[in-house]
Amino acid sequence: MLHLIRDLYAHQAWADAEMWHFLDAAPAAMVDKKIGELLNHIHVVQRYFLSAVEGSPMTREELMQQIELPQLRVSYRSYHELAQNSLAKMRESHLDDAIAVPWFPTFRPKCSEALVQAVMHSVNHRGQILMLTRQLGGDPKPLDYIIWTSKNRPAAEWERREAAGRG
Repeated sequence: MLHLIRDLYAHQAWADAEMWHFLDAAPAAMVDKKIGELLNHIHVVQRYFLSAVEGSPMTREELMQQIELPQLRVSYRSYHELAQNSLAKMRESHLDDAIAVPWFPTFRPKCSEALVQAVMHSVNHRGQILMLTRQLGGDPKPLDYIIWTSKNRPAAEWERREAAGRG
C-alpha cells in the first residue's frame, strides 16, 4: 500500500507543478478569485492530512490562513518536498494508525485513508481549476495519472527550463 501511496504523491506533485505552469500561461486565471480560493483549499487539505499523519496536525488558525499566489506556489513546492521526504521514511505499519480530523469528530480515519483522501481531494479541485483556466483563455492539458505513467512518471518540474535554441 505504501508503494502505491508514494506513487500517487509523486503524480500529485507533477500534476500540481503542471497546473501552476498552465496558470502562468493564462494571466486572467492568475487573478481569478475562485481559482485563488481553490488553490488555497487544495493546499490546506494536503498540508492538514500530511501533518496529521506525521503526528502534528495543523491548528485551526493555520487551516484558516489564506496565502497569496506568489507565496502559495512556493508553499506548494515545499509541501511536495516535505511529503516526499515523509513518505520515504514512513513505515508500512504506520498506515493502520488512526488520526483525528476536526471536521469528522466521530470518525478517525487510518493514516492510509487520510493520505489517499488528500490525493483524491486534490484531483477533484485541480480539475475545477483546469476548467476555470480554460474558460479564462488558458490551454491546460489533462493531468490524469495514466498520462503521467505514459510519460514514464516524470518528476515535478516547478521551474521551466528554456527550450534549446531559444533565446
